Parts: sequence; structure tokens; C-alpha cells
Amino acid sequence: MSTLSRYVLKEHLFPFLGALSILTFILILNHLLKVFDLLLGRGVPLWAVFRLLLLMLPFTFALTVPMSVLVATLMTFGRLSADSETIAVRASGTSLVRLLKPVLFAAFVLSLLMIYFNNTVLPDVNHQYAALYSDISRKKPSVNIREGVFIDDFPGYHILIESENKETGELQGVTIYEDGEGTEGSRAIFAERGILESRPDQDMLTFYLFDGEIHEIDSEDPSRYRRLVFKKNSIHLSGLHLTLDRRKRSYKSDREMTPTEMRERIHGFEGEIHSVEQRIRTMVDDRLARTLSSLWPSKPVETQDVPYGPLAERNISMRLQNEEQAIRYKERDISRYQVEIQKKYSVAFSCLVFVLVGAPIGIVTRRGGIGTGLGISLLFFVIYYVFLIGGEELADRRYLSPIVAMWGANIVVGSVGLYLVTVVLLEWGPGRWALRRINPRRIIQKDTDESDT
Repeated sequence: MSTLSRYVLKEHLFPFLGALSILTFILILNHLLKVFDLLLGRGVPLWAVFRLLLLMLPFTFALTVPMSVLVATLMTFGRLSADSETIAVRASGTSLVRLLKPVLFAAFVLSLLMIYFNNTVLPDVNHQYAALYSDISRKKPSVNIREGVFIDDFPGYHILIESENKETGELQGVTIYEDGEGTEGSRAIFAERGILESRPDQDMLTFYLFDGEIHEIDSEDPSRYRRLVFKKNSIHLSGLHLTLDRRKRSYKSDREMTPTEMRERIHGFEGEIHSVEQRIRTMVDDRLARTLSSLWPSKPVETQDVPYGPLAERNISMRLQNEEQAIRYKERDISRYQVEIQKKYSVAFSCLVFVLVGAPIGIVTRRGGIGTGLGISLLFFVIYYVFLIGGEELADRRYLSPIVAMWGANIVVGSVGLYLVTVVLLEWGPGRWALRRINPRRIIQKDTDESDT
């Protein structure tokens, strides 16, 4: 590797790491805001929150790595142009494309690494994240005493507490309405004071109530009403999922599966579609045979040994509609998996596409800090993902093939990048006049540059 190539790559390193850190932090913060309501008030252990945060990083990297490549390319080539280093390179008789080659090679290597990451590491991490998120969702909120407000966090119970002594934890004016289940009737419990004891290890809450009454209606005879007075009573609430119960999650969505697993699933769907088509052909052949038999009774045709008539005709029509609908569902599932497979590759190779776009734009816009780089990158990334998400939606509805839908964004943005490279770095082709308007001191003005050197 030449000294110039090492220099260009070194100039890309720190902008890339800086952009990766900032963008990852922004996206992680966005994800945390989405799950904040879930974590808040549920008493989730600190280790679970930390693990959830770590599991967010991989699928965030899948987005931020290509975008960081674009930011780093914009910033580096912008600085080289602003410091007239591109002019010095050209004056030495070296083509500006020489500056682009090591960056393209590095982007190609990074794309291969991202393919391995997206196909091997990311599905397993997504599965672990989905399992932990599901476990946290099942966990009931931790005990949160709200004075003067009914607490409906526990199934079958509605609890009202007038006040709480923050120092001793004693509750004043406790009212508990218990819904009747099975053979038990509903009842209301009133107590002047009480104490709440939580036992997370046993997944249980216990109310110790003092000086109160129990009012209940007999479930067998609603006309009978009972009133019981007590000095001390206790109510045990169990099975509340107060602790974070980890369970093994067998279900996998498309983003939790490797391409091999998705191809196996696609093969299974294709086999099911073949079976359904066989059943449809059998029903259609039988229907045709019965029609022919009714038209020419003297020529009997073999049919299935089932009753036939208007009711049977309607049943066959409904069965055909159901079978055709089943095929459409299977085909939609196949398309969804094919889209996910192609997306894993297309997003990885967007690193190359963003280098082609970022280098010429960086030279044209000249010096710009990380704010300028992030701003321009965000614009191109929005355009890229509009194509990507729109293509995914069209492919899921089977309006486009998965390959065209997922690689369309790379083709469109990459074509723009190749055009800009020919205009800015190779200095030929239409559009040079537009660049002069953007930056009159562009090195594309050969005569001026040559006189300066």
C-alpha cells in the first residue's frame, strides 16, 4: 500500500469512529425512549436493563456503520479539498481517482464484514433481544402505592389506600374489592390500617389488615349477605410475576433468522403450496367430471364418491376460495423472507455506494465539520431508506421482485454516485457548469488550476 493510500485511509479513521459513536448514541437513545415506559415502574433489575442496552447495539450498528462511512467520506474529501491537497495531488500528475481507490477497497472489505455480521451475529442477537423484551413485558409492575387512587395492577383486585406513612410504611384506610371467580362470590374488605409485605422470591404480596370488616354476597344465593368483623386478617396475592421470569423463546421472526433458516422456511412453504395446488386440481377435475356427466348421462365419468348438488357446489366453491387464499398467504410469506435475505446483503454493500456519493460531494462542498457531514449524510440516508422501505413494502405485497426492491436503492444512489465521480474526479461529462456555480474555485476548472500551479 502506497504512502498516499495509507494517508487517505488514516484521515478517514477518526471521522468514521466519531460518526459511528454519535449516530449509535442517537439511535440507542431513540430505542431507549421507546422502551422507557416498559422499564419504568416495573422494577426491572439493573442487569436486565444493561443487557437490553447491549443487545440494542448490534442492530443499531447495521444502520450506523454505512451512514458513518458516508459521513467520514464527506468530511475527509471535504478537508482535502479545502486544504488544497487535491490540487497538489493533481499537480503532481496523479489522478484524483487514486484517492478514491483505497477508500473503495476498505469499503468493500467492510461490506464483506457487514454481510457476515448481518447473516451470522445479528439474527441471534435479535432473537435474544426479542426474548428479553418479551420477558420484561410479562413482568408485572412493582408495587407502587398511589394514595387516593384505585390500584388495578393485580388481576381480580381493586385496591384503594387513603394514605401511607412514608416512615413506617403503615397504610391508612385500606379498601379492597375482590372479583368473584369460580364458585366464590365478590367481596369488599375495609380496614382502618394495614401493612403491605412484598415477597419477590415467592412471587407473592401479603396484605396484613387490622380492625376491619368483610362484606360479601353468597355466590349460591345472591339474596344472602354476610358481614364479618375482624381484628387482624391477611390476604395473599400470588402468581403476580413480580420477578423477571426468563423463558426460552422458540418462535423466530424473519429478522431473528439466518439466511439458511429462511431458505429452509421458504422451501417448506413451496412444498405446502404444491400440496394445495394438487388439492385444487383434484377438486377442479372432479367438478369438471360431474359437469360432463350431467351433460352426457350416457357417458359416465369417474368422480369422487361424495354427494353432489347445490349445497355441495357451494362447499366446493368455498373450499377453492380458501385454498387460493392459503396460497396467497404462503406466497406473501415467501416474499417476506426473500426480501429479508436480500436486505441483509444490500444494506451491507451500501458502504460502497456511499463512498461513491460522499467523495465527489465532499470535494464540491469543501471544508465542513461533523455537523455538515451529518447533515448531508442524513439527506442521502433518508433518500436511500425511502427507496429501501418503499421497495420492501412493494415486495411484501408482491408488486416487485425482492431483488429489484432491495437493490433498487443501491442502484439509484450508486448511479448518482458514479455520475458525480465522472464529473468531479474524472473531470468530464455534462454537469460541470453546475459544479462551477456551487464552487467557482473547483479544481474542475483546468485552466485556472494549471495557472495557479
